[in-house]
Amino acid sequence: MYFAIYQMYKLLLKYHNLITTALKMSFSLWALYFLWQHRMIFKVYQNLPLNHLLELISILLILSSLNWFFEIKKWQILAHNLEHISLKEAAKQSLISFSVSLLTPNRVGEYGSKIFFYDKRQRKKVLSLIFIGNITQLIISLFMGVAALLYWSFGPLNKPLIIPYIKWGLLFLVMLPILFFLLRRYIKNPHKLIITQPKLWQKSLSYAGLRYFIFSSQFVLLLLLFSVPLRAPILYSAVFLTYFVSALIPMLAFLDWAVKGSVAIWIFSWLHISEQIIFKIIALMWTTNFLLPFLAGLILIWRYKIRLKK
Repeated sequence: MYFAIYQMYKLLLKYHNLITTALKMSFSLWALYFLWQHRMIFKVYQNLPLNHLLELISILLILSSLNWFFEIKKWQILAHNLEHISLKEAAKQSLISFSVSLLTPNRVGEYGSKIFFYDKRQRKKVLSLIFIGNITQLIISLFMGVAALLYWSFGPLNKPLIIPYIKWGLLFLVMLPILFFLLRRYIKNPHKLIITQPKLWQKSLSYAGLRYFIFSSQFVLLLLLFSVPLRAPILYSAVFLTYFVSALIPMLAFLDWAVKGSVAIWIFSWLHISEQIIFKIIALMWTTNFLLPFLAGLILIWRYKIRLKK
């Protein structure tokens, strides 16, 4: 058995360039297929408000760039617990893993791709850092969603809401600090576990909060640009609810725009906002926050050389 495994590994070493090229080609074809399946999303560019075109492009490009800058910076700071990496290296790792994760349910591909940038002895730490980065983003979405829910129920809108799965969101927010306390309390040498270090959670939460504020503000500014006649607090609360419900729905990340679009149309319909406007905004934000980084990651995948140790 071991001899057969050894022979297979020798073949892998001999033909790994051919194998990795085939894998990259397969991934690229799969990605292009998904793009072709969702080509209808680009029709939104045919009917954009020309009198606000400059403002529209600025909001999309500037805020999407800031959103990704803080995502890359968050990973750079988390990865410093493994080794010191530059912002350029953090960008390469983040974009490649994003492109891979976009075609997997709940973005699990991010876990499988980032570990290849580090020594296999560090893989448990890498997985823990990815978990911290993702879970803190979820915590912000749930926390702000609950705040928006309270605003809708007891604020000026006075719309009591019962949203499916809200109990699971609240349960998660309550259980996470309890689990963190138990880990610190009952595990021997908790300071050796990355996942129990409060400073890492604080830093990741701060960058997750910045990202959340940026892409929420991008949504609100686009709504105002499309002449939606509502005050900013109401629009922000509706955006927070959209991300809250979307965060609780398992999905293929590449279909994020469709899920968020459906949820946003549902929530904004209570405010009597046209579903055409909501679809356009979701499609525009998806283009700059998802599609462009995805294509950048796809280019980097082709430039990345996988090296195997003999």
